[in-house]
Amino acid sequence: MITHSTSAGVEGGRLAGALLSTGAAAWAAGTVVVGEKIQEGVQTLDTVTGMMFVAGVWAFVWRVWTARATGERLGRVVPFGLLVLLPAAFLLNVLSFGYATHDAFPLWLQVLDAAWPLSMLGMLALGITIAAAGRVEGPLRWLPLAAGLWFPVTMAAQILGGPAVSTYVSAAWLIGTYGVIGLLMARR
Repeated sequence: MITHSTSAGVEGGRLAGALLSTGAAAWAAGTVVVGEKIQEGVQTLDTVTGMMFVAGVWAFVWRVWTARATGERLGRVVPFGLLVLLPAAFLLNVLSFGYATHDAFPLWLQVLDAAWPLSMLGMLALGITIAAAGRVEGPLRWLPLAAGLWFPVTMAAQILGGPAVSTYVSAAWLIGTYGVIGLLMARR
């Protein structure tokens, strides 16, 4: 279980779950509303809802780390790395306001931009680590692995179906994985 048995731990798990499901649903909706305009440059709705998503993912990773759901020793490194990368991804969103396109970012902001794909790669590593550790039972053991596949699946949809298909695949994947993980945590 990705919550602690104490009252504060259970409430923290519920809060993290609520943040994750709300962030995933918000970003999924923002993605659909913005649609192919995202190809034109920085979009305010996508940026704000992306920040909500990152905040929810950070809360989830914090719960994974504190519950030791990735095991001991080396397994503790993956969530810790994400706890560092995700704030950088959040900061990128905050600092992107005022820029019309990603190409307009100064070099230092382009470097920070790497936090987004690296954090999504980290989420895949987290999902693998949770599944391999076996400390979590039921859907919460396997859903983080499916959630970690969001980036590769969305990129494959982009290549195979184009931006419109990728938009809907992304939104469905966010809700079907991150959103469901959040709901399951919030219900416990």
